[in-house]
Amino acid sequence: MARPSATTLESECTAEERALLMETLKNSAFSGAHLEIGTAAGGTLKEMMGQYAPDARPDFFVIDPLTYYPDQENIITRNLISAGIDPNLVTFWKGVTQDFIDPARASGQMFDFVFIDGDHRHYYVTVDLQWADCVTKGGVIALHDHGAAFPGVGWAIDTFLAHNSDFKIEARAGSLTILRRIAVTKRPAVTATDLRHARRVHLMFRWKRSLKKRLGLR
Repeated sequence: MARPSATTLESECTAEERALLMETLKNSAFSGAHLEIGTAAGGTLKEMMGQYAPDARPDFFVIDPLTYYPDQENIITRNLISAGIDPNLVTFWKGVTQDFIDPARASGQMFDFVFIDGDHRHYYVTVDLQWADCVTKGGVIALHDHGAAFPGVGWAIDTFLAHNSDFKIEARAGSLTILRRIAVTKRPAVTATDLRHARRVHLMFRWKRSLKKRLGLR
């Protein structure tokens, strides 16, 4: 069954979360490219793009497999058009972070703003946090669904911050967490060792959850 956003075309963020997101964009006065990972129906995307005057809107990129629900690509297109936004102004990278992160690094692609709202499991959030390497100083990473319902998001954020003094938590609202880049060092934000560790934790968590289910435990 398709998510409600497929019908309502609304953001999957709460009003509180969207308010913080839009306030961050407004106050930061970004001019560099923006990246959204996981766009659902494009509800949050159209609101973010709407924060900028058409003649001053930064380049927007979206990474999404476009398999979230049937006809997702057309749903996003209709949603953007309904807000007076030309869908051709968005660069859609159909796939996942692993498909695009290395070419982006090699080309020197940078972003002022990255919104991570894709796969919420431990390993995949860690994979998406590799985009931190492409965030400008003063730029932001926003992560959605940081809460008890999705423990992988909180674990990935905590582990990332433990290894990266370049970023700090600037604000939180609901399950939205805003990280601001305050410095730039040469160390990769997420190393191969970090990814291996995240995969082990991810598999262990999945095994424990499966065991609890078999035992009838919550």
